[in-house]
Amino acid sequence: MTFVIIHGAFGSPGENWFPQLRRELEALGQKVLVPQFPVDSWEDLKRAGPEYTISNQTLPNWLSVFEQVKEAIPKNEKLCFVGHSLGPLFILHAVDRFSLKLDSAIFVSPFLDKLDSWEINLANASFYKTDFDFEHLKKLIPVSYVLYSDNDPYVAKQHSLLFAKALDSSPILVRRAGHMNSAVNLNEFPLVLDLCLTRLDLSLYQRYLAHRKKIDAQAYIMEEKDRGRITLRPGDVVDEGLFHFTHLSKQGFCTLYAPLADYWDPDSIYMQKAREAAARVRDFTRVIIFDKTEELVQEKIRKQIRLDLQAGIRIFVIPYESIRSQVPEPDFGIWDNEYVCIVRSDRVKHRVTEVELTSRQDDISDALGWKQTIMEKATPINDPETDTAGYIGNLSV
Repeated sequence: MTFVIIHGAFGSPGENWFPQLRRELEALGQKVLVPQFPVDSWEDLKRAGPEYTISNQTLPNWLSVFEQVKEAIPKNEKLCFVGHSLGPLFILHAVDRFSLKLDSAIFVSPFLDKLDSWEINLANASFYKTDFDFEHLKKLIPVSYVLYSDNDPYVAKQHSLLFAKALDSSPILVRRAGHMNSAVNLNEFPLVLDLCLTRLDLSLYQRYLAHRKKIDAQAYIMEEKDRGRITLRPGDVVDEGLFHFTHLSKQGFCTLYAPLADYWDPDSIYMQKAREAAARVRDFTRVIIFDKTEELVQEKIRKQIRLDLQAGIRIFVIPYESIRSQVPEPDFGIWDNEYVCIVRSDRVKHRVTEVELTSRQDDISDALGWKQTIMEKATPINDPETDTAGYIGNLSV
């Protein structure tokens, strides 16, 4: 989807919550345009008084700039406009003039006609319009939201509510938020981001990334230089697992490296959610990879196999030695074929060191290759007692 963020009167793309919103959306692979429109100087206008002549911030000038912006919007791609203050009114002009079909729009502190400030009314005079063909606009903007505050010093709430009524927008009151700009320290606006995310068909990886950033991006996620790859601390794998098992929709494949049995508790909430997901998607495979055959008779491993089989998870076993040269990571998962989770460890101390998530296509392809190698050689287990004992017996022959 392409997002176009439109600033307000006397504004710029680098102010308020626009830069943060742009970064968040681009991190999720979205195209974001934040054009600079011509503006006049607030200070010059104040000094000159009502006799000041607006020369830059005019509707014709803004439409002229928008013609260039329109050329940068990809054809046949969903389009969402986000506007602040004067921005929403200009969005209506642009949609009307160029017959733009939007997926959605988010209007923050919008208005249609004059406000209670001669300075703002002078600057916005060429934009004010209350006689749009709103029925036509509603067809071009089928989904929209109006965010308004109960103490906005410039736009009284009745102006925004009138705007919402005219477009059948969903009104959302943001209490004590002023003009919803940097003057009230609103340099991030999670509500606007959340509304944007509701319009996206995000991959499982992208949804998890957004989820983690809500929790605490700086404390929990170390962003890699290569987009699409992040590293978690070992303790954070539970949250990651709960998220992807809850949202899994197609299939799951994972290995369990038996020397790390102390890390993987068969009774944990992580494993419980895995079994719930398996019952839902009905395409879930777990392969137990071991170094020594005695690892397969550990009570934790036997219980893991027993509970997984009861939940409908297909279980296989394989010695790591038989695939080591082709599968460099013995503990990993592939979720909906959209991202890979790799559990890295100190294989001498059998201690997990970090967990890497990646949605890069080359990494997914590599992991699918590991999966194929494993499944060509792995042995299925249908009974946790007899099959496991028989398998161990065959290995010792």
